[in-house]
Amino acid sequence: MTSIRLLFALFVTTGAASALAQAPAPAAAPASPAPAATAAASALPASSCVKPGQYPGKKASDARKEAWMNEMRAWGTCTSAFVSEMRAQIEARQKLANSTVEDYNANLKVLQEQQREAEQGPAPK
Repeated sequence: MTSIRLLFALFVTTGAASALAQAPAPAAAPASPAPAATAAASALPASSCVKPGQYPGKKASDARKEAWMNEMRAWGTCTSAFVSEMRAQIEARQKLANSTVEDYNANLKVLQEQQREAEQGPAPK
């Protein structure tokens, strides 16, 4: 009797293993749509400011040192302008996001009130 149970257990185990091996892989859960912020972040332009070359060194002529300093100043000015522009865009998007949330909340309150009135009748005023 024990050998029959052992043989049955072996049969069930190999049958289950072969069935799993032949079964198609479970479909992956559908990926949730990427947040707009992720898509927008990848589409942001990089700074086009030109970095100055390597420092010319002590033995370079004064004209070369001055030219390098001018390149440094131009790079700093360009970078500052780029950052200012990006901050302005961030502020505009933040304002839009906040107004969208406020609009959602206001409309949600109206819908909740409508739902309450439909279930209980109008509120006494």
